[in-house]
Amino acid sequence: MRRYVALYGTECVAAAKRCGVEDPQEVVRFQTVCAFLADNPTLLSWRGNNKPDATESVGIVQLAEKFFGVRSKRTWPGEPSTVPDEAVSIVMQAVYGYSEGQTGRIKTEHQHAMSAENIVGALLERYIASVIEPHGWVWCAGDFVKAVDFIKYQAAEGQWLALQIKNRDNTENSSSAAIRHGTEIKKWFRSFSKKDATNWSAFPEPRFRNELGEDGFRRFLMGYLTRG
Repeated sequence: MRRYVALYGTECVAAAKRCGVEDPQEVVRFQTVCAFLADNPTLLSWRGNNKPDATESVGIVQLAEKFFGVRSKRTWPGEPSTVPDEAVSIVMQAVYGYSEGQTGRIKTEHQHAMSAENIVGALLERYIASVIEPHGWVWCAGDFVKAVDFIKYQAAEGQWLALQIKNRDNTENSSSAAIRHGTEIKKWFRSFSKKDATNWSAFPEPRFRNELGEDGFRRFLMGYLTRG
């Protein structure tokens, strides 16, 4: 980490300024993510061509735009973009006795529920970041680090801690599980899919188990989504 900052720290500062960011803490967080990718280049995920290099000025700028872009942008449910399957309405009417008007309303409500569900994971990461980032952890915003959502550099040991966050225990796909296999990436999920329970008591770093919780997450959601 120190070696990376010594070699590329000024490029990270310049890239942050280019994104309109001058907060020293935010710059250090960005440097930390770049240093992690420099040490673990196979964990860099990038769509399209021109995959960036965390040790080159151009690549650092590309990463900065993704990192700060997500951190500064408000997470919000999007409007449904998929067209409902009318065959589903026929089944609901024939089997469950819903009227045509009821199935029309349910289709709209289902689309809204899906949009809301899609952002819960992103807001979960923001909530966790609000608690653990002041203690040296960094949220890997920008979706360009494979299977890793939070990192921390342990200077005394010269080692990285990496954490993958999931909203539910059944939301991990096989590709991200394969990436994590055989690595030091720890996985944690918030809720169970087969029972009405949460998993905060098993958060990987014990010091945060009394600071993170379902009540806090729900308060965070309400505050975040209702603020002006």
